Amino acid sequence: MALLYAKISRFDPNAAYHFRKLDELNDLTEAINASKFRVSSGLQYYLQKYRQVLDIPRLCRALALPGKIAENFIEYKKLKRHTGSLNDLGYLTNKIIHILEKYVKNENGSLITAVDLNNNQREAVYTDINELGVYLKMYYDIETVKRNPSISNEYPSGNPFNDVVEIMSNGAIIIRFKYVSRDQSSPQEKLVSYHLMDFKDKKVLGVHIQGDNKFSMYKQWGQGDERLVPIYPDYDNTAIR
Repeated sequence: MALLYAKISRFDPNAAYHFRKLDELNDLTEAINASKFRVSSGLQYYLQKYRQVLDIPRLCRALALPGKIAENFIEYKKLKRHTGSLNDLGYLTNKIIHILEKYVKNENGSLITAVDLNNNQREAVYTDINELGVYLKMYYDIETVKRNPSISNEYPSGNPFNDVVEIMSNGAIIIRFKYVSRDQSSPQEKLVSYHLMDFKDKKVLGVHIQGDNKFSMYKQWGQGDERLVPIYPDYDNTAIR
């Protein structure tokens, strides 16, 4: 049973969450892109099958469905979760919170991401951290049920959060589907990840957009995407929302 949750036991937040230089992050883009394309492709099943029940037929809405389906099945069937792996899940979630809190607090306990963060922005930072724990739980629940004959057909491409955890392993602290447009082109929904980056002696979040072979922009953690700063001139007219 423990082999079902091997990715949780192998995931090391200490190795994943540290500030990387731009060149280091750019070296990861091939692996990150492979994971993002697998996530996007796997979610097409849920987008099509559950299109009518999604309030908005978008990949960002479909992302939650595989985990919710598994959670509902576990509760309905009263399935027993594997205690050892459940403990690993709780330990990892707490460790992520502990590690990332060090990056957003100074010795006095105040946020250091930017001096002008308002309460909503501070809340957004902790929402981002807690969301990583939600992704781990979705991975865990899907692993618990995906081989059950009564529900296995809901996971034709396997566990979508397998690749989400892979992206986390490459240092992503935010992983979300967003609309991306360039040079006023029609917006396209792509998986965007934000990674801890040491850039020009500043501690920021570097942004990678699905399909790109390099990190394109950066911002301070807690700020909105309207504050993104291009790293390369060819991203001057790129918008994320």
